[in-house]
Amino acid sequence: MTPRSSFSGPDLDLRPRLVRTTRSSRRGCLPSSAYIRLARGYYWLPDRDAERWQHRHTLSLARAMVAQRTQLAAACLSHASAALVLDLDMFSQEPDVYLAVPSVPRRVHVTLPRIWVPDHGIPVSISDDSVGSSSCRGITLWRRHLTTLSSNEVVPVGRVVTTTALRTAYDCAFDEPPHNALAIADSVLRRCCRPNRERPELCQAATARVRQEWAHMLEREPRRRGVAQARAVLGLATPFAESVLESAVRWLVLVLGLPIPQVQHPIDTPEGCWWVDLCWPGQRLVLEVDGRKKYQGSEDLWKEKRRQDGIETQGWTVLRVSYGDMMRPDRLGAKILTRFPPAEVARLRPRQDLAWTGMRLETGLREASLLGRRLPRGAG
Repeated sequence: MTPRSSFSGPDLDLRPRLVRTTRSSRRGCLPSSAYIRLARGYYWLPDRDAERWQHRHTLSLARAMVAQRTQLAAACLSHASAALVLDLDMFSQEPDVYLAVPSVPRRVHVTLPRIWVPDHGIPVSISDDSVGSSSCRGITLWRRHLTTLSSNEVVPVGRVVTTTALRTAYDCAFDEPPHNALAIADSVLRRCCRPNRERPELCQAATARVRQEWAHMLEREPRRRGVAQARAVLGLATPFAESVLESAVRWLVLVLGLPIPQVQHPIDTPEGCWWVDLCWPGQRLVLEVDGRKKYQGSEDLWKEKRRQDGIETQGWTVLRVSYGDMMRPDRLGAKILTRFPPAEVARLRPRQDLAWTGMRLETGLREASLLGRRLPRGAG
């Protein structure tokens, strides 16, 4: 579940290389074994030099594009699939595939071919009884009839059609795991509001417009499954979260029941004014998120040490969080809670509107859609 690398620059091409075959070509020359079959007549060619996170991102994008192309009725990509095409930031690396279709589908979900992406090397197709299949999560294609989806909430992007960024975040808030939904909603606000942490008031009007649009959408579907989570995610989204890891950590402290942390809070030190990722001024506690882009050399490490030393001289405690920490949310949550008074921790009530059914932090973060747990029995 490693999120996209911070070293992905503008020259890095993450678009999948797809090949389509026809019935006549399948009788003759099929693509070589280097190609991986995604669906009947569609194959993906992985880049041999790509890292694991690149393979997972490109494969997810390929699955989404192929799903739309093979749909007989008019359909558009929605939810996390739309977020991939729109280049919105998300925490989950291999989300399920979502299609919005114009009528109620006969088959709501289909399990897609399993593809194993190793830590090193080329992805390979595997069968359900293959070695390693147990460690390879099955990806589901969801066909959803979004009854309130209007024509102005759909946009063409290259050769595919997706829901708009605002509509995408809205649908994800219902059906994606909440940590990923919050990361996507934060990303939409960053894109729409272009925040300036030194002058936060400049984006207040844009933020209010986005929230009002989401509120109108919620009014149209007051009884949609997952509405409690959607209201919580969209209400807690902020344009000032600067990375998907910040969003995920913020989800964790909120689901634990902790007070809403301040984001990009300024702290004056002898070295100057520093902005911290998450903090609780009353406890003088700072959570600093260590994305890989922060430390690209010894000079970056030295600057960060001076920065942390300056903050701690003002009486703050700094707790650093990495991607690896977030892979064990139970341990990270327990570590954060030790920084709060025991009496306050005893009074905390976990936020159920940010927790999926049966959530246990010790089992890790959920990547699959929540739809399978919310559909009426027998739907499929």
